Parts: sequence; C-alpha cells; structure tokens
Amino acid sequence: MVISSLVVETAPERTGEVACELSCRSGVEVHETNGHKLVVTVEAETVDDSHLIASGFISIAGVTGVNLVYANFEDDPSLHPVDRR
Repeated sequence: MVISSLVVETAPERTGEVACELSCRSGVEVHETNGHKLVVTVEAETVDDSHLIASGFISIAGVTGVNLVYANFEDDPSLHPVDRR
C-alpha cells in the first residue's frame, strides 16, 4: 500500500466543486480545506497507481496545482524483486 499526501490548489471560486470531485474518486480522501487549498491523501497499491491517480487531478476543472507533500511506499509490491528459485 502506498499512501501519499498532497496539497491541491484550486481557483478560489471552484474549491468546493474540486473537493467534491476528489472525494468521489477511489482511494482519495479530502481532509481539509484552507482557503483555495485542499489537503488530500491518496491510497493506492503501487507508486505507479498513486502517480496515475494524482496526475489525474490536474484535469479537474478549477485545479491550478498539485503538490506532493509526503509519500510512504515501503509496502509497494512492485518495488521488491521476485525470488524465482
């Protein structure tokens, strides 16, 4: 499991709509709104999945920026070599 924390910046008049759209996405949780910024976490199976989810935020109308704050990916199964003995 990969857990990432992000700050999503929005156009001030669209913050509520962006928060609603993000909350509807699988693996995404909006924790706080501070002005035109949203504190968001993403839970995904792999780093690649997490990146795919977060990079999709920029296509939401009203999103002006997506900033990664923290990522924990020690349990990402794609990062561990497979023992093929």
